[in-house]
This record gives sequence, C-alpha cells and structure tokens, in this order.
Amino acid sequence: MSFGKFAVDYEERINFDRLRKERLERAQKQLAQDGFGSIMTFSADNIRYLTSIYITTPNRPGEYQFVFCPRKGDPTFHGSPNLEEANKRMPWLKGRVRPNLGSGPAASDLGADSGTIQRQVDAVIELMEEAGVRDEPIGIDGTVLSAHYVEAFARRGITCKIAKSTMDKARMIKTVDEISIMRMVAANTEFAFAPIVEAIRPGVREMDLVGIGIKALYEQGCDHTEDLVCMSGYNTNPYNWTFTDRPIRPGDLVYIDVDGASYLGYKSCVYRTFCCGKATDKQKATYDQALGWLRDAIAACKPGNTNYDIGRAFPQDPAVWGHKDWSSIDPYCVAHGLGLSLHDRPFVAKTYMDNKGPEVELQPGMVLAVETYAGMKGERDGVRLEEMVLITENGPEVLSKFPIDKLMECWLPY
Repeated sequence: MSFGKFAVDYEERINFDRLRKERLERAQKQLAQDGFGSIMTFSADNIRYLTSIYITTPNRPGEYQFVFCPRKGDPTFHGSPNLEEANKRMPWLKGRVRPNLGSGPAASDLGADSGTIQRQVDAVIELMEEAGVRDEPIGIDGTVLSAHYVEAFARRGITCKIAKSTMDKARMIKTVDEISIMRMVAANTEFAFAPIVEAIRPGVREMDLVGIGIKALYEQGCDHTEDLVCMSGYNTNPYNWTFTDRPIRPGDLVYIDVDGASYLGYKSCVYRTFCCGKATDKQKATYDQALGWLRDAIAACKPGNTNYDIGRAFPQDPAVWGHKDWSSIDPYCVAHGLGLSLHDRPFVAKTYMDNKGPEVELQPGMVLAVETYAGMKGERDGVRLEEMVLITENGPEVLSKFPIDKLMECWLPY
C-alpha cells in the first residue's frame, strides 16, 4: 500500500464518501441489468456494501437486519435498536435507518404467515411504492427463508426472485478505494506472519500460533477474523484446514492460513509454509513443487483470460498427488475471489469446471486468492501456499508480500 491507514488531511487515502457512492452505483446498475426494480438483502456483506453498516457476527444468524435498495434512489436499513443514534453516526444514510421488525428464523415454522415476515413485507412494499418500483420484480438475498418471502410477496401480486448472483456480480470488480483496502488487508497478514515465524519452535502448539496471529491482526485494526488454519507435521498430509493442540517438533513443516481477517469488512486469504529447524531436501522439493504450480496459476490471472484458464494452469492429473481421481483432492489447487466475503466470484476448482460453473472473464479490479498444495498420498509432509492477486490492465499484481521464494526455516539454534 502507498500510504498509511489513518485518515489525514495532507494526502488522498481512502475516500469513504466515494467508496459508498461507487459501491451503491455498481449494485444499482447490476439490479437494472438483471431486471430487478429493487432488492431486499439480509446478507451482512451486502448490507455493508450498500450502506457501510457493520452487522456483528452474533446478529447475523438471527437475520434481525435487512436493507431495501431500489435500482434508483437511496437504500433503507431496517434493524437498528437506537434510531436517533444510528442516524447521527451515519449521516450518509440520510435518516433512512428504521426499526427492527423481528427475526424471521425465530418464527420460521410459520412460513409466509409469520408475523415477522408479514411486517417486513409490508414495510418493503411501502418503500417500493415510494421508489416507484411497486410493479417491478424484487430480489431476495441472504436469508434462509427465501421461499417464504417469495410466497409472501406473491400473495401481494409482486414477483420475488433469488438475487444472490446479482450482488455477487456487482461486488466482483473492486473500486479504487476497495483496492486500497485490499492492499491494507494484505499488509495485515504480513504483520501476523512475522511474530508467528518468531514463535515457531519445538513445543509450541498449533493453537498457540493461531492465538499469536489473531492478536496481531486485532492490533492492526481488524474488525473480525476467522480462526487461522495451522497444521503441522503429520497433520499437513493429507491437506486439512483447522488447528489442534498438537505441539510442533524439530523437522516439522507448518502451514498457516491468515484467512478471513476482516479489515473495514474486506477479507484476507494467504497461506505460507514454514519448517521448524532445518528442512530436508525432500521437504524443499515439495515446497518448490507447490510454488511452481502457484506461479503458473498466477501467470494466468490476466485480462482476457477466464477463471477456466487459471484452472487449466494447475496440474490436470490427480496422479501428481498419488490419487486416482479428484474426489479427495479438489481443494488442492483452487482460486476464489476476495472482497467483503472470503469467497467471492470468480471461482476456480476442478469440480467447478467439470460441473460447468459459469466461465467468467478476468477484468482489471478483480482480486483473487490463488492456492496450491503439494504432498504425495501416504507421505508425511504437505505444503500449502497462497497469494492475494489483483488483476490489472498489465496482468497480475501480487498484493501479499510476505516472503515465499523458498521454504523458510525457523528456530535455527545450530
């Protein structure tokens, strides 16, 4: 990133007014393109995209909050416990913060007859009429009760359709300010990896390294983070993504993913693999294999190519991992978009291509996480590597800068 994170008056950094304006414009343009007059979304990521409101993790499963957004005009947020304070803190919403109307999942057994759903639909229809889109289809997004809302709107003579893909497409290409934030997100991962590397030594547990990384991320201002992946020794092969209380021993490989570390809502996904002590030639060769595959895939991340071209840059034969088919190894070489969600569009995986998932042209402004894994079936060691990559007009730009050129050896007392 070019500048610091703080807001200052002496240089242009993140322009939050522009960020909000351009995100809303992209979403409304996509609504129009997909034939929607408006959208009703419960998705925490899409609520933030449309309004900059941060929904805390405990409130997400209950679906207490939603945003109504017409294809023209201002969005309205329903769900604040303190309207006066919320409107004061978020003046860009122009007073369009409304009360909580209840939790749909809490009354899900009543279906479309739920009083909560009825109140929410009544409120949204008023907003549709205000925006002049009462007779146009409305999209529904981010709720486990989509079928109930489709039915409830249908009873009022309104066509309601699932609109998740609409918001996914709107968020796929990042604005200039989103790209600035993604650079900060990548820098946060580097701050987390540094103390982790210093702490790798015999006896430290996988869970200890996770705690060290999370502490560093919150020190950098992250608003939320998923548990880091940390696998060591025997746990590195076959590939797995969790952490345990296993203590690390001399000669162990350790791979770590700083994933889902959210800064201003935007997520990280960066893997590195280390060795506790001196690495063997075999371990170094496995590392170089994963790194080569990663760089081949990153080279395919350029405008005019598609997500399928990235997939074709990965190994195409499961035998390179000692397997006869892809059933157990589909996650070994993948890529996915990054943004307000950890897994944005576009997607890349062998089964995705086999199942004829949408082929998406790569365009400047997309940010992807590209990941590879090397490790033969039945062997002890596995290596996982991943980079955050920005698609630019001139090709791929790797945003994550923590050293990756060779297997890093930690704790070298001899």
